[in-house]
Amino acid sequence: MSDYLSDEEQAARLRSWWVANGINVLVIGVVALGGFMGYRYYDDSAQQSAEASTAALAGYQEADAAERKALGDELAEQFPGTAQHALVLLRRAALAVEEARLSDAEQALEAAIEAADDALLADLARIRLARVLQGLNRSEDALARLAQVKNAGYRSWALEVRGDIHMATNNVAQAHEAYVAALEALGEGEERPILTVKLDTTAPSNGEYVALQDTLNDALRKAEKALSRAAADDASLESTNE
Repeated sequence: MSDYLSDEEQAARLRSWWVANGINVLVIGVVALGGFMGYRYYDDSAQQSAEASTAALAGYQEADAAERKALGDELAEQFPGTAQHALVLLRRAALAVEEARLSDAEQALEAAIEAADDALLADLARIRLARVLQGLNRSEDALARLAQVKNAGYRSWALEVRGDIHMATNNVAQAHEAYVAALEALGEGEERPILTVKLDTTAPSNGEYVALQDTLNDALRKAEKALSRAAADDASLESTNE
């Protein structure tokens, strides 16, 4: 029937509906617009913050050693809980390891795990922390940290470090088991020759796992020499083909 109402009748009904419902429509419209504008403001603000923190990180990385600490402190204060903050802490931990300040490295890595807003960065910090804890003769703590690594891309690496920790405590069977799992966890087409050397080095002899006469570092040095020889052979072959 409404399709056949006169223009006057339709106008009257519209005025009546607006009187009854207009204020609600207006409020809903204002709220919706406010929500949209609030989202736009948040989005723009987040982008500006990300750009500023990235610029601050670039400045930190380009600074010399004398300026870097102050710039790192400033970045941590202005952009806490960001990937950039975590990266500064990872850099500080690496420097502490180079200077044999393992306790300082532990603190920096623990802070990086807390600060990281990205699971990948947090897992990277956990793996590095496991290495540091092993250096502090805290194998159980190191293994516990590795158990917290969940990202599939880091699984193989975490298992390899687990094997290294077992090797350092002469648990050859557990080390071999970890290296096997690490090899199986490699991505398609991914190769790690040194991991293969570790696996072969810890393989059982006559069905028994025995303590190695060579240290793990010796085995790694042998692997590096083998890789260097292989690279030299490849270069020589390419030269011959030319």
